[in-house]
Amino acid sequence: MKFLQYSLLVAVTATTLTSCLKNRSEQGGLLEDKGSIVTSISEKQYINSDAQNIGAGYTNAVANFNFTKRPNESVKFFTLSVSQPREKKITGSMTVHITASDLLPTDPTGLLDTPLPAGAINVTDVVIPAQDAPLITVPVFYTVNKTLLNPANYYGVKFRAVSASQGAVSVLDSSIDVTLNASYMSFNTNQSDYEANYNYSNDVIDPVNQYVIHQRTAKRYLVEVSPNNLKYEDSYFFALTGGASSPNLVVNNTTTGATTSLFRPRFVLNAAGQVTSVVNDNASAIVTNLALDPTGLNKFTYTSNTVRTLNVKYTFTLTTTINSVVTPRTVRVSEDLTYDPLQVIF
Repeated sequence: MKFLQYSLLVAVTATTLTSCLKNRSEQGGLLEDKGSIVTSISEKQYINSDAQNIGAGYTNAVANFNFTKRPNESVKFFTLSVSQPREKKITGSMTVHITASDLLPTDPTGLLDTPLPAGAINVTDVVIPAQDAPLITVPVFYTVNKTLLNPANYYGVKFRAVSASQGAVSVLDSSIDVTLNASYMSFNTNQSDYEANYNYSNDVIDPVNQYVIHQRTAKRYLVEVSPNNLKYEDSYFFALTGGASSPNLVVNNTTTGATTSLFRPRFVLNAAGQVTSVVNDNASAIVTNLALDPTGLNKFTYTSNTVRTLNVKYTFTLTTTINSVVTPRTVRVSEDLTYDPLQVIF
């Protein structure tokens, strides 16, 4: 009889220990948690993350489009991010209810000057089909009635993801302020096809290997400084230094290890977007004989509101002193800019 009692005691103790160990190893049940569906606005996530890290001071997203061309163009205003990292997934399709209001009364940018006309943007809810990916990104496009917009004015709109038919909407990342082309850097911002953030890469080939860059990547903002004349700006440099931007062609000096700015290129285009010349815009004395490389595409291509590219190849004579010898040589350059899905500026 005692043997039976001891056996029962061991069994009960083992069960109790197993239960305790299970609860502790599960971290309060997290291992059995199927996860949650959370919807956010990507641009607001970026702005909030930057505020906690670099602190560049970004305040709004930008919808870049030409007020006078392509009247039925579909324009991207922001991006929805749907996180479903574990077992809980969208079933069927999910609808996110979107509202829009004029940004002018609370304008945090100081750029706007005119109320957004009623009916200018056809705002609708966003339907997202089921997917298995842990993160779903959905660019949100709306048709703009451009006849209601005056190219001389600056407008803005606040979009808000109010609710989702499945899961929850992030409280911190549920709204985004969007300005319409309000950069103030172009001579005709509201009628430019070029103005926007771009992902930039370049190669610089110096035959004597004093200055080199291979597949350097960066962020650039294209500015139309005069009709069909383009320069690029480095908004990150401005954000980190608080000073003037650094828009020059930048290379690595293999002798000293220092980063060096050679000159500021300006691209001249014709009406069809073909690059007709590259100009030494800050008259750097070491750069002469600028010429387009005929093997390059040498063109700005506008495919759609979010698909734009500038591809240029050119050469120039670079004259510097190497081992006490004045050395001129021909340097080959390629520069490629692709429209950045993340259109966030100061």
